Amino acid sequence: MTKDLHTPDNESLIEFPCDFRLKAMGKNSESLVEVVYEIACRYAPNTPRDNIHITNSKGGKFISVNVTIYATCLEQIHGIYGDLKKHPEVLMSL
Repeated sequence: MTKDLHTPDNESLIEFPCDFRLKAMGKNSESLVEVVYEIACRYAPNTPRDNIHITNSKGGKFISVNVTIYATCLEQIHGIYGDLKKHPEVLMSL
């Protein structure tokens, strides 16, 4: 699942540049954290590891990986979400 980041007349709902927090969810594994961070860094190469925040599910079986990037354009965000959607470890992204 991805957010619709446009108004009905196709204008962006986000004012760039800005800090943008993306979220990906999947099974609890260190590899998921690395996958999400690596994908974010493809499009926002200066993203520090300190910008990663992990939340465990109630039972601990799943995690939510949040990464805050410095976004400069909508295409950058669409690229990240497109790559996240294709990756088999990512069950959902917001």
